[in-house]
Parts: sequence; C-alpha cells; structure tokens
Amino acid sequence: MHEGADAREVRGEVEIAPLSVYWIDSGVLIGAKNGLYAPELVPAFWTFIETQLKNGNVRMPKKCFDEVTDGNDWLAKWCKQRKNVGHFCCKSSARDVQQHYATVAAHVMNKYPQHAAAEFLKGGDGWVIAHAAASGGFVVTEELRNKYKSKVKIPIISKDLRVTWKATHEMCKELGGFGNG
Repeated sequence: MHEGADAREVRGEVEIAPLSVYWIDSGVLIGAKNGLYAPELVPAFWTFIETQLKNGNVRMPKKCFDEVTDGNDWLAKWCKQRKNVGHFCCKSSARDVQQHYATVAAHVMNKYPQHAAAEFLKGGDGWVIAHAAASGGFVVTEELRNKYKSKVKIPIISKDLRVTWKATHEMCKELGGFGNG
C-alpha cells in the first residue's frame, strides 16, 4: 500500500485512494491540445494523463468534461473514449461538493459584478474548485491570475478560499513526469 494512502473497502475490493487528487479544468486539456502538449508533438503527455486518470490521481468535474466534449474535434473524441476511465468524469452530487460549490458561488457573487459572476458560475470553473476543496486536492488550471482583470479567474478564487492551485507542468512534475523512459 502507498504510504499515507487511504485504503477503503469498496464492493468487496480494497481501493487505494491517491495521496493527492488533481482536479483539472477544461482549459488544461484544451490548452494542451492546442499548444505545447499537442498530441502529434507530445503523445507521451496524453499517455501520462490517461495513466493518471486510471490511477485516480487526475479527475475532472462533469461540467468541465461536458465543456471539452461539446464538439467533434480530436480532444472531444479522446475524452469521450475515456469517459469511464478512473474518475475522469465526476458528477457533482456529493453533499460536500455541493456545499463547497455554494461557498464558491457566494464568494464570487459577493466579490464581482453580477455579469462577471454569472459568466464564471455558468461554466465548470466553480466545480473544479469545489471538488478540490471537498477532496483536499489541487485545482489545476492554466488561467493567469492577472490577465483580463475584469474576468473571474480560478487562481484568484482558489487563493481566496484557500484551495491550492497548480499549473499543468507542476502537476506533471509532482506525479512523476512523463517522457521516453
């Protein structure tokens, strides 16, 4: 068993929970596909993500999953084919996740103008933060804190609510990285 891992009995089997869960927002995969981790350039990144999904280390709220699968491009197909891998597409029905989302929503509505708060809350960003807060995990995002100051940003809300956020490269490094062996 992993040192510090949480072992629970599930359906007669022992499930070992990961030490830390990295909750990725849709922009992580969209940015990876369109940028430095493009599948034709760095296929090892996509193998790494799939392995981490299988291990339960990387997860995505359903709302974010829906954002990346709303289409027919390479990424949408890749994600749809892996929907049931590990905990890739996580529903947000758990009471603690709902409670954390209510905290996120209240905070955003109190801090930002109504139009900015509504824009943030209609997407999956608040759910990434809520899942990370509920699980004691990390938010993974590529949003920049100071770009477009009028827009509500995941890193700012995460910091305000004391939920740790990381960039994609930090997550990859902490999970052992990927490469040619």
